[in-house]
Amino acid sequence: MSSRLNNNPFERRQVMKVNQEKSRPLPPWMSRMRAQWVEETVSETVKADNCLFGVIIGPGGSTMKELQVKYNIRVLVPRKGSKDEPIIVEGKDKTLVKDAVLRIKALIAEEKERRRVTTPVSQTLCIPKALHGKVIGLKGQNIRPVTQALKIKIKFPNKNDNSDEVTLTGLPDQVDQGISRLLDLVTRFPPCRA
Repeated sequence: MSSRLNNNPFERRQVMKVNQEKSRPLPPWMSRMRAQWVEETVSETVKADNCLFGVIIGPGGSTMKELQVKYNIRVLVPRKGSKDEPIIVEGKDKTLVKDAVLRIKALIAEEKERRRVTTPVSQTLCIPKALHGKVIGLKGQNIRPVTQALKIKIKFPNKNDNSDEVTLTGLPDQVDQGISRLLDLVTRFPPCRA
């Protein structure tokens, strides 16, 4: 009869459901530990963009492991692609949790600054069309030292274009310096008369 019971898929499902319902209760010592952890755990959250989660995790999880060992905490980073979910920092010691949160915020701030400094930007500057040739100089003699020293690109409009807009592209600090140098070049020349 037991062989017939195993061959019938419907009866097998019923037997499995009965076995699942009879799960063993947790031993008392384990439930006490769980209750104690829940009672004594302090948790804080840190908001960060999804693209910055990798900084907290580190290569192969090394940064997260280092934080967990150093501060005796648990760091829960949301899955990649989750939206608006914070990083959760849990531990038993409130001061260690706060220190870990401060360290995580510092890591995020450092990465944001690194990305800001290393991400190219473009800025537009208005220089009168009549001065473009003078600012560029003969065969680029005025503008070339600026572009080479600062490692930026400066794009003037075509001769046929009546635009006054000059675009500078490069790293943020270099673009700012380029703008000030271009403005110095512009002030060297007298204003044009129409």
